[in-house]
Amino acid sequence: MFSFLAGLAAVFLVMQTNGGVFGAVDECDANRLGQAFGPLSTIYRVDDGELNGICHGTDDPTVFDAWSQLTLFTTAEERTPLAGFAGFRNTSSQDVLAYATALDRDQSKYMIVVNLDMLELDPWQVRRTIAHEFAHVITRSAQGVGSDGCGSFGCVSSTNYMALWVDRFWSAEEQQQLEENGFRNASEARRRCAADSSFPTEYAATNPYEDFSESMEFFLFSNTVPSSVQPRIQFLSSFPELVRMRDRITTAGLADTRRFLQNCGI
Repeated sequence: MFSFLAGLAAVFLVMQTNGGVFGAVDECDANRLGQAFGPLSTIYRVDDGELNGICHGTDDPTVFDAWSQLTLFTTAEERTPLAGFAGFRNTSSQDVLAYATALDRDQSKYMIVVNLDMLELDPWQVRRTIAHEFAHVITRSAQGVGSDGCGSFGCVSSTNYMALWVDRFWSAEEQQQLEENGFRNASEARRRCAADSSFPTEYAATNPYEDFSESMEFFLFSNTVPSSVQPRIQFLSSFPELVRMRDRITTAGLADTRRFLQNCGI
């Protein structure tokens, strides 16, 4: 059994939103976008799901390589929430592979930023991380997420992955704990993980957004998971568009059927 979590002990995957580091920010504002983890070396605009010219820095083949990891399993239409795609060289003390950030207050425009040093060192892991971050993008930008009167995750509908996910996997009590103790509470994540083996990783137990993205990463790369995690994989399998993403990875010969160490409920 291959230990996935051991290699990720120091990795911090982040979804920044208007409630976090930024409010509204231009996709070419390298100074603001690079505050958290290090200066952005290259930023490309994205229009209609395709790269559309550089707006900061210089052309970098490593950024194009990172972009190809995303286009491997997504179509231009699926990438339309993206307004920018960037690379950085990590100068912070945090070991960050990639992150996604909302660029506007209504969370309709996003950017994915990739650690170019890590991409050169470990392209396999960065590819998985890009999939994790893209899962954040599609859940946060889904129709109905910002609907009034439906709580933190929006109204339950066939197009709102997160509302459906929370309705299926997160109890009202745990949702209340999130509101009271915060969506990034490490001790709460450890508590949930210890109590519930259905979480794929401890990081997934942080909040529903990370739960979905961690689960989708395992789903997209066809990893073998314990029976306790299977309901999450089956949920994702119920969406044809997500199955198509998974199938593109398989067709490219990049599926990974190994079973990763699952550390919850033990």
